[in-house]
Amino acid sequence: MPKPRSSGELARAMGFNVNTVARWAKTFNWEPRAAAWDKQQVQLTMKESTALQRQNHRKAIKEYRDAAERQARDMMAVTNDLTTILANRVKVAEQTGEEIPMNLVAGLLKATASISEQGRQAWAAALGVDELMEVVEVELHNAQKESSEPAIEATENEEGTFEFEIED
Repeated sequence: MPKPRSSGELARAMGFNVNTVARWAKTFNWEPRAAAWDKQQVQLTMKESTALQRQNHRKAIKEYRDAAERQARDMMAVTNDLTTILANRVKVAEQTGEEIPMNLVAGLLKATASISEQGRQAWAAALGVDELMEVVEVELHNAQKESSEPAIEATENEEGTFEFEIED
């Protein structure tokens, strides 16, 4: 029965006498058994929730890693483009006899080096995330393994009633 449970509600729903149902409840220890069932359901819900949180965490980490890799590739491409532009500009200046201010060349080289370094750092961060992903994979596997293990064990006794044992 859904909560709140009562012998009277059960008796009305099943068409039995209220006193008969109350006697069964006492004879077969329905209150502690229902409490054990509720506890087991809460445990299962918590395990499922934790597994879902771990899956979501894993997904977010993977998205971060993928974004960091894209950023690193883009930054390295910008570095290559800037280097090519600068080299072509220097060639044109040499052919035409134009003087390029050294502070402009130095500034472009410095920007290129900075972007290149940021790209390498983004790539290194993405590689570090792979190690974190391995840890999360193990945790996710353990959570899935735990959720498949029974948290409650029922055995039928000689009188045909069930006894429940809860794992803590």
